[in-house]
Amino acid sequence: MTAISVRTAMSVAADAHTAVRDIAQGVTQPDMSVVIFFTSVRFDLPELGRSLQQAFDCPVIGCTSAGEFVSGMGYQKGSMVAASISSRELAVRPVLVEGITDFSGEQAARLVSELVAAPVEQDNATGTFALLMIDGLAGAEEQVVYSLQKAFGSIPVVGGSAGDDFNWRETFVYHDGTFHSGVALLTLFETNLPFAVLQTQHFIRSEVRFEITSANPETRTVFTINNRPAATVYAEAVGVSENELTPAHVSLHPLILWVGGQHYVRSVREALPDGSITFNSAVEEGLVLYLGTGHDIVANLENALEDSLVKVPYPKLLIGFECAHRRLEVEAQGLADRVRLVLDRMENIGFHTYGEQVDSLHVNQTFTGVIIGDHF
Repeated sequence: MTAISVRTAMSVAADAHTAVRDIAQGVTQPDMSVVIFFTSVRFDLPELGRSLQQAFDCPVIGCTSAGEFVSGMGYQKGSMVAASISSRELAVRPVLVEGITDFSGEQAARLVSELVAAPVEQDNATGTFALLMIDGLAGAEEQVVYSLQKAFGSIPVVGGSAGDDFNWRETFVYHDGTFHSGVALLTLFETNLPFAVLQTQHFIRSEVRFEITSANPETRTVFTINNRPAATVYAEAVGVSENELTPAHVSLHPLILWVGGQHYVRSVREALPDGSITFNSAVEEGLVLYLGTGHDIVANLENALEDSLVKVPYPKLLIGFECAHRRLEVEAQGLADRVRLVLDRMENIGFHTYGEQVDSLHVNQTFTGVIIGDHF
Protein backbone atom coordinates (compact mmCIF):
# COMPACT_ATOMS: atom_id res chain seq x y z
CA MET A 1 0.00 0.00 0.00
CA THR A 2 1.39 3.37 -1.00
CA ALA A 3 1.91 6.00 1.70
CA ILE A 4 1.54 8.99 -0.61
CA SER A 5 -0.75 9.94 -3.49
CA VAL A 6 0.06 12.79 -5.88
CA ARG A 7 -2.03 14.45 -8.56
CA THR A 8 -0.99 17.25 -10.92
CA ALA A 9 -2.95 19.54 -13.23
CA MET A 10 -2.64 22.57 -15.49
CA SER A 11 -4.99 25.24 -16.79
CA VAL A 12 -4.67 27.82 -19.55
CA ALA A 13 -8.20 29.10 -19.04
CA ALA A 14 -8.93 32.70 -19.92
CA ASP A 15 -10.11 33.72 -16.45
CA ALA A 16 -9.06 33.05 -12.88
CA HIS A 17 -12.22 31.34 -11.68
CA THR A 18 -12.19 28.83 -14.53
CA ALA A 19 -8.47 28.19 -14.04
CA VAL A 20 -9.02 27.27 -10.39
CA ARG A 21 -11.99 25.10 -11.34
CA ASP A 22 -9.79 23.24 -13.83
CA ILE A 23 -7.07 22.82 -11.24
CA ALA A 24 -9.49 21.61 -8.58
CA GLN A 25 -10.96 19.02 -10.92
CA GLY A 26 -7.46 17.74 -11.68
CA VAL A 27 -5.88 17.60 -8.24
CA THR A 28 -8.70 17.07 -5.73
CA GLN A 29 -8.37 13.80 -3.84
CA PRO A 30 -9.29 12.53 -0.37
CA ASP A 31 -7.36 13.75 2.68
CA MET A 32 -5.12 16.26 0.93
CA SER A 33 -2.12 17.39 2.97
CA VAL A 34 -1.30 20.35 0.72
CA VAL A 35 -1.95 21.90 -2.68
CA ILE A 36 1.05 23.57 -4.33
CA PHE A 37 0.54 25.90 -7.30
CA PHE A 38 2.45 28.31 -9.51
CA THR A 39 0.78 30.84 -11.78
CA SER A 40 1.29 33.44 -14.46
CA VAL A 41 0.50 37.03 -13.43
CA ARG A 42 -1.88 37.37 -16.39
CA PHE A 43 -4.79 36.23 -14.23
CA ASP A 44 -6.87 38.53 -12.03
CA LEU A 45 -4.94 37.72 -8.87
CA PRO A 46 -7.54 38.91 -6.31
CA GLU A 47 -10.12 36.68 -8.00
CA LEU A 48 -7.62 33.84 -8.23
CA GLY A 49 -6.93 34.12 -4.51
CA ARG A 50 -10.61 34.07 -3.57
CA SER A 51 -11.27 31.10 -5.84
CA LEU A 52 -8.37 29.12 -4.37
CA GLN A 53 -9.57 29.75 -0.83
CA GLN A 54 -13.05 28.54 -1.75
CA ALA A 55 -11.85 25.50 -3.68
CA PHE A 56 -9.62 23.86 -1.04
CA ASP A 57 -9.84 23.29 2.70
CA CYS A 58 -6.24 22.08 3.09
CA PRO A 59 -3.10 24.28 3.16
CA VAL A 60 -2.52 25.94 -0.22
CA ILE A 61 0.90 27.41 -1.06
CA GLY A 62 2.13 29.12 -4.20
CA CYS A 63 3.41 32.20 -5.99
CA THR A 64 3.57 33.94 -9.34
CA SER A 65 6.11 32.85 -11.92
CA ALA A 66 8.13 33.61 -15.03
CA GLY A 67 6.98 30.34 -16.59
CA GLU A 68 5.69 27.04 -15.30
CA PHE A 69 6.20 23.30 -15.82
CA VAL A 70 4.18 20.24 -14.91
CA SER A 71 4.09 16.49 -15.48
CA GLY A 72 3.47 15.45 -19.07
CA MET A 73 3.27 19.00 -20.41
CA GLY A 74 6.77 20.40 -19.90
CA TYR A 75 7.39 24.12 -20.06
CA GLN A 76 4.35 26.38 -20.11
CA LYS A 77 3.68 30.12 -20.36
CA GLY A 78 0.64 32.00 -19.12
CA SER A 79 -0.67 28.98 -17.26
CA MET A 80 -1.51 27.82 -13.78
CA VAL A 81 -0.06 24.50 -12.62
CA ALA A 82 -0.72 22.63 -9.40
CA ALA A 83 -0.08 19.44 -7.47
CA SER A 84 -1.83 17.91 -4.50
CA ILE A 85 -0.25 15.55 -2.00
CA SER A 86 -2.27 13.19 0.14
CA SER A 87 -0.42 11.31 2.85
CA ARG A 88 -0.99 10.44 6.49
CA GLU A 89 2.79 10.69 6.81
CA LEU A 90 3.00 14.35 5.89
CA ALA A 91 2.00 17.51 7.76
CA VAL A 92 2.40 20.96 6.22
CA ARG A 93 2.49 24.28 8.07
CA PRO A 94 2.78 27.57 6.11
CA VAL A 95 3.50 30.98 7.64
CA LEU A 96 3.67 34.42 6.03
CA VAL A 97 6.96 36.28 6.56
CA GLU A 98 6.55 40.05 6.42
CA GLY A 99 9.09 42.86 6.51
CA ILE A 100 11.61 40.93 4.44
CA THR A 101 13.68 43.95 3.42
CA ASP A 102 14.59 44.48 7.09
CA PHE A 103 14.61 40.81 8.07
CA SER A 104 17.06 40.03 10.86
CA GLY A 105 18.61 37.00 12.44
CA GLU A 106 16.63 37.68 15.59
CA GLN A 107 13.35 37.66 13.65
CA ALA A 108 14.36 34.41 11.97
CA ALA A 109 15.19 32.79 15.29
CA ARG A 110 11.83 33.76 16.80
CA LEU A 111 9.90 32.65 13.73
CA VAL A 112 11.61 29.29 13.46
CA SER A 113 11.37 28.68 17.20
CA GLU A 114 7.62 29.25 17.14
CA LEU A 115 7.16 27.18 14.00
CA VAL A 116 9.18 24.20 15.18
CA ALA A 117 7.79 24.35 18.71
CA ALA A 118 4.16 24.24 17.53
CA PRO A 119 2.31 20.98 18.21
CA VAL A 120 3.60 18.28 15.86
CA GLU A 121 0.84 17.30 13.47
CA GLN A 122 2.64 14.29 12.05
CA ASP A 123 3.30 11.56 14.59
CA ASN A 124 6.75 10.00 14.41
CA ALA A 125 7.99 12.42 11.73
CA THR A 126 11.56 11.47 10.93
CA GLY A 127 12.39 14.33 8.58
CA THR A 128 11.66 18.00 8.08
CA PHE A 129 12.34 20.50 5.34
CA ALA A 130 11.12 24.02 4.58
CA LEU A 131 10.01 25.49 1.26
CA LEU A 132 10.56 29.21 0.75
CA MET A 133 8.72 31.30 -1.83
CA ILE A 134 9.74 34.95 -1.78
CA ASP A 135 9.13 38.22 -3.60
CA GLY A 136 11.56 38.12 -6.50
CA LEU A 137 11.98 41.88 -6.87
CA ALA A 138 12.44 43.00 -3.25
CA GLY A 139 16.17 42.20 -3.28
CA ALA A 140 15.90 40.54 0.13
CA GLU A 141 16.60 36.89 -0.64
CA GLU A 142 20.21 36.74 0.58
CA GLN A 143 19.46 37.99 4.07
CA VAL A 144 16.20 36.06 4.44
CA VAL A 145 17.50 32.64 3.38
CA TYR A 146 20.77 33.05 5.29
CA SER A 147 18.94 34.00 8.50
CA LEU A 148 16.34 31.28 8.16
CA GLN A 149 18.86 28.55 7.42
CA LYS A 150 20.99 29.61 10.38
CA ALA A 151 17.92 29.43 12.62
CA PHE A 152 16.80 26.06 11.22
CA GLY A 153 20.22 24.48 11.59
CA SER A 154 20.23 21.08 9.91
CA ILE A 155 16.68 21.42 8.52
CA PRO A 156 17.12 22.34 4.83
CA VAL A 157 15.50 25.47 3.41
CA VAL A 158 14.82 25.28 -0.34
CA GLY A 159 12.96 27.69 -2.55
CA GLY A 160 12.54 30.13 -5.37
CA SER A 161 11.96 33.84 -6.02
CA ALA A 162 8.55 34.65 -7.47
CA GLY A 163 8.40 36.00 -11.02
CA ASP A 164 6.07 38.12 -13.13
CA ASP A 165 6.43 36.79 -16.68
CA PHE A 166 9.61 38.87 -17.26
CA ASN A 167 7.72 42.14 -16.74
CA TRP A 168 10.07 43.09 -13.86
CA ARG A 169 7.32 45.11 -12.16
CA GLU A 170 5.81 43.21 -9.21
CA THR A 171 5.86 39.62 -7.99
CA PHE A 172 3.47 37.93 -5.58
CA VAL A 173 3.31 35.20 -2.96
CA TYR A 174 -0.03 33.61 -2.01
CA HIS A 175 -1.25 33.13 1.55
CA ASP A 176 -4.73 32.54 2.96
CA GLY A 177 -6.74 33.77 -0.03
CA THR A 178 -4.57 36.79 -0.91
CA PHE A 179 -1.56 37.53 -3.11
CA HIS A 180 1.07 39.67 -1.36
CA SER A 181 4.18 41.57 -2.47
CA GLY A 182 7.15 42.34 -0.25
CA VAL A 183 6.79 39.09 1.69
CA ALA A 184 7.86 35.48 1.76
CA LEU A 185 5.96 32.29 2.43
CA LEU A 186 7.78 29.75 4.58
CA THR A 187 6.24 26.28 4.71
CA LEU A 188 7.40 23.55 7.06
CA PHE A 189 7.05 19.96 5.81
CA GLU A 190 7.13 17.31 8.58
CA THR A 191 7.21 13.76 7.28
CA ASN A 192 8.62 10.28 7.57
CA LEU A 193 8.45 9.86 3.81
CA PRO A 194 11.86 9.80 2.12
CA PHE A 195 12.91 13.07 0.50
CA ALA A 196 16.00 14.59 -1.08
CA VAL A 197 17.09 18.14 -1.87
CA LEU A 198 18.74 18.68 -5.24
CA GLN A 199 20.57 21.63 -6.73
CA THR A 200 22.59 21.82 -9.92
CA GLN A 201 24.02 24.31 -12.38
CA HIS A 202 25.98 23.68 -15.55
CA PHE A 203 28.34 26.66 -15.75
CA ILE A 204 32.03 26.88 -14.93
CA ARG A 205 34.21 29.95 -14.96
CA SER A 206 36.36 31.02 -17.88
CA GLU A 207 39.51 33.10 -17.50
CA VAL A 208 37.71 36.32 -18.48
CA ARG A 209 37.87 38.37 -15.28
CA PHE A 210 35.66 41.26 -14.20
CA GLU A 211 36.10 43.50 -11.18
CA ILE A 212 33.06 45.52 -10.14
CA THR A 213 34.38 49.05 -9.63
CA SER A 214 31.12 50.96 -9.12
CA ALA A 215 27.79 49.55 -7.96
CA ASN A 216 24.63 50.08 -5.93
CA PRO A 217 24.13 46.91 -3.84
CA GLU A 218 20.59 47.89 -2.82
CA THR A 219 19.33 47.83 -6.42
CA ARG A 220 21.82 45.16 -7.56
CA THR A 221 23.05 47.58 -10.23
CA VAL A 222 26.61 47.64 -11.55
CA PHE A 223 27.72 50.89 -13.18
CA THR A 224 31.33 50.11 -14.05
CA ILE A 225 33.43 46.99 -14.52
CA ASN A 226 37.20 47.35 -14.67
CA ASN A 227 36.57 51.14 -14.43
CA ARG A 228 34.63 51.17 -17.71
CA PRO A 229 30.86 51.22 -18.41
CA ALA A 230 29.54 47.84 -17.29
CA ALA A 231 27.41 47.08 -20.35
CA THR A 232 30.29 47.93 -22.68
CA VAL A 233 32.70 45.56 -20.94
CA TYR A 234 30.15 42.79 -20.71
CA ALA A 235 29.03 43.10 -24.35
CA GLU A 236 32.64 42.98 -25.56
CA ALA A 237 33.27 39.82 -23.56
CA VAL A 238 30.12 38.18 -24.89
CA GLY A 239 30.89 39.25 -28.46
CA VAL A 240 27.79 41.32 -29.22
CA SER A 241 26.87 44.99 -29.29
CA GLU A 242 25.27 46.57 -26.24
CA ASN A 243 21.85 46.75 -27.89
CA GLU A 244 22.04 42.98 -28.48
CA LEU A 245 22.20 42.18 -24.77
CA THR A 246 18.79 40.54 -24.83
CA PRO A 247 17.51 38.07 -22.21
CA ALA A 248 18.38 35.23 -24.58
CA HIS A 249 22.00 36.38 -24.87
CA VAL A 250 22.58 37.08 -21.18
CA SER A 251 21.09 33.71 -20.22
CA LEU A 252 23.96 32.04 -22.09
CA HIS A 253 26.67 34.17 -20.47
CA PRO A 254 26.20 34.61 -16.72
CA LEU A 255 28.98 35.77 -14.45
CA ILE A 256 30.56 33.39 -11.95
CA LEU A 257 31.56 34.05 -8.37
CA TRP A 258 34.37 31.69 -7.29
CA VAL A 259 34.32 31.06 -3.54
CA GLY A 260 35.92 28.20 -1.66
CA GLY A 261 36.38 26.12 -4.79
CA GLN A 262 32.70 26.44 -5.75
CA HIS A 263 31.03 28.22 -8.67
CA TYR A 264 28.10 30.53 -7.84
CA VAL A 265 26.23 32.10 -10.73
CA ARG A 266 25.39 35.81 -10.73
CA SER A 267 22.98 36.13 -13.63
CA VAL A 268 22.43 39.39 -15.49
CA ARG A 269 18.88 40.68 -15.39
CA GLU A 270 19.22 43.35 -18.07
CA ALA A 271 21.46 46.01 -19.56
CA LEU A 272 20.05 49.51 -19.08
CA PRO A 273 20.22 52.44 -21.53
CA ASP A 274 22.66 54.32 -19.27
CA GLY A 275 25.26 51.56 -19.70
CA SER A 276 24.69 49.92 -16.32
CA ILE A 277 23.71 46.30 -15.70
CA THR A 278 21.26 44.92 -13.15
CA PHE A 279 21.69 41.49 -11.61
CA ASN A 280 19.40 38.92 -9.99
CA SER A 281 21.70 38.41 -6.99
CA ALA A 282 23.78 40.51 -4.64
CA VAL A 283 26.65 42.52 -6.14
CA GLU A 284 28.99 45.05 -4.59
CA GLU A 285 32.07 47.09 -5.36
CA GLY A 286 35.29 45.09 -5.31
CA LEU A 287 33.61 41.80 -6.18
CA VAL A 288 35.56 39.75 -8.73
CA LEU A 289 33.51 37.71 -11.20
CA TYR A 290 34.35 35.57 -14.23
CA LEU A 291 32.49 34.99 -17.46
CA GLY A 292 30.68 31.67 -17.32
CA THR A 293 30.76 28.94 -19.93
CA GLY A 294 28.03 26.33 -20.01
CA HIS A 295 28.10 22.59 -20.52
CA ASP A 296 25.37 20.10 -21.47
CA ILE A 297 22.36 21.40 -19.54
CA VAL A 298 20.24 18.28 -20.10
CA ALA A 299 22.95 15.83 -19.01
CA ASN A 300 23.64 18.04 -16.01
CA LEU A 301 20.00 17.85 -14.91
CA GLU A 302 19.85 14.13 -15.58
CA ASN A 303 22.91 13.50 -13.41
CA ALA A 304 21.51 15.61 -10.58
CA LEU A 305 18.29 13.63 -10.56
CA GLU A 306 20.17 10.34 -10.63
CA ASP A 307 22.20 11.39 -7.60
CA SER A 308 19.03 12.37 -5.71
CA LEU A 309 17.25 9.13 -6.53
CA VAL A 310 19.85 7.21 -4.55
CA LYS A 311 18.10 8.65 -1.49
CA VAL A 312 14.60 8.45 -2.96
CA PRO A 313 14.43 5.27 -5.08
CA TYR A 314 10.63 5.45 -5.34
CA PRO A 315 9.98 9.09 -6.27
CA LYS A 316 6.42 10.43 -6.23
CA LEU A 317 6.81 14.20 -6.75
CA LEU A 318 9.51 16.65 -7.77
CA ILE A 319 8.89 20.25 -6.67
CA GLY A 320 11.24 22.29 -8.84
CA PHE A 321 12.56 25.84 -8.84
CA GLU A 322 14.32 26.52 -12.13
CA CYS A 323 15.88 29.87 -13.00
CA ALA A 324 14.03 31.70 -15.75
CA HIS A 325 17.35 32.20 -17.55
CA ARG A 326 17.84 28.42 -17.72
CA ARG A 327 14.52 28.16 -19.47
CA LEU A 328 15.61 30.78 -22.02
CA GLU A 329 18.77 28.80 -22.67
CA VAL A 330 16.90 25.50 -23.00
CA GLU A 331 14.43 27.01 -25.46
CA ALA A 332 17.11 28.81 -27.46
CA GLN A 333 18.87 25.48 -27.98
CA GLY A 334 15.68 23.57 -28.79
CA LEU A 335 16.05 21.30 -25.76
CA ALA A 336 12.65 21.72 -24.08
CA ASP A 337 11.37 18.29 -25.12
CA ARG A 338 14.52 16.59 -23.79
CA VAL A 339 14.18 18.39 -20.45
CA ARG A 340 10.52 17.34 -20.25
CA LEU A 341 11.48 13.70 -20.74
CA VAL A 342 14.05 13.93 -17.93
CA LEU A 343 11.58 15.52 -15.52
CA ASP A 344 8.79 13.13 -16.45
CA ARG A 345 10.57 10.24 -14.79
CA MET A 346 8.27 11.22 -11.91
CA GLU A 347 5.31 13.52 -11.28
CA ASN A 348 6.65 17.07 -11.27
CA ILE A 349 5.59 20.65 -10.77
CA GLY A 350 7.61 23.82 -10.73
CA PHE A 351 8.11 27.37 -11.86
CA HIS A 352 10.71 29.56 -13.50
CA THR A 353 12.18 31.84 -10.90
CA TYR A 354 14.02 35.12 -10.47
CA GLY A 355 16.49 33.22 -8.24
CA GLU A 356 16.78 30.07 -6.16
CA GLN A 357 17.53 29.45 -2.49
CA VAL A 358 19.45 26.48 -1.09
CA ASP A 359 22.25 25.86 1.45
CA SER A 360 21.67 29.32 3.02
CA LEU A 361 22.42 30.99 -0.35
CA HIS A 362 20.49 32.90 -2.97
CA VAL A 363 21.76 31.73 -6.36
CA ASN A 364 20.93 32.00 -10.07
CA GLN A 365 20.68 29.77 -13.12
CA THR A 366 20.26 26.60 -11.13
CA PHE A 367 17.67 23.87 -11.00
CA THR A 368 16.84 23.49 -7.32
CA GLY A 369 14.14 21.40 -5.72
CA VAL A 370 12.89 18.64 -3.47
CA ILE A 371 11.94 15.08 -4.42
CA ILE A 372 9.40 13.38 -2.14
CA GLY A 373 9.06 9.61 -2.41
CA ASP A 374 7.29 6.53 -1.13
CA HIS A 375 8.75 3.79 1.04
CA PHE A 376 8.60 1.12 -1.68
